Amino acid sequence: MRCFLSLLFILPAFACYSQQTKVVNVGKEELRISPNQFYTVNGEPVSSTKYIRVVEGTPYFNEAWMKGSLDLSDGRGYENLWLKLDLADHSVLFIDAEGKEMIATSVIKNVSLIDSVTGRKYDFVHSSFIKGSGKIQTGWYQSITSGKATLYKHSAKVVNETKPYGLATYEQTIVTTDSYFLLADSVFSPIKKISALPNMLHDKKEELSQYISSKSLSGRSDADYARLISFYNSFFVP
Repeated sequence: MRCFLSLLFILPAFACYSQQTKVVNVGKEELRISPNQFYTVNGEPVSSTKYIRVVEGTPYFNEAWMKGSLDLSDGRGYENLWLKLDLADHSVLFIDAEGKEMIATSVIKNVSLIDSVTGRKYDFVHSSFIKGSGKIQTGWYQSITSGKATLYKHSAKVVNETKPYGLATYEQTIVTTDSYFLLADSVFSPIKKISALPNMLHDKKEELSQYISSKSLSGRSDADYARLISFYNSFFVP
């Protein structure tokens, strides 16, 4: 299935900057890229009319523009870009050579974003390019750890609109629901809870069960799932 990213509208700059929590803001003059960096990725200007009155939540992985890279479906890759990932509309935004906010319309396979404060890298792959049987909801999946088994995280964003009494305009609340998925032996499966993983990876069932107990893994964080899957993958490292 080919994924064509649809037209997206984003918050005005002041709204984006007011909600940022994770990454240091950068001014528009610092976000420009050279004309030949991204010229083969088609894009359209974004509008500021979709996310106007967001009172809670965010449609983006991060409100701030993040330095990153991406790969197109045809294999071409681009680095040193300013990107923003919209998880509500499954879209990729970028800053063009003139400093304009654009939405990519090319078919993008994966995106990597770097936190400018911590240096941490976040890798995402679009559902169209996950090779595995099973139901895969459309959108971007964060690859947390990989090996014989790969752990994915999917953050579903739902935009709810309400019209408070006495106001002429609607307010938007964006709710995020995080889910974890396992890709093993070419099967893509949802992970209901961390205690289900020993049965899902039954060839190391006893070892995984003991590891969960000894490390007191609750499954309340990405790190818990990542530690368990990394432990499983360690058995298959040459």
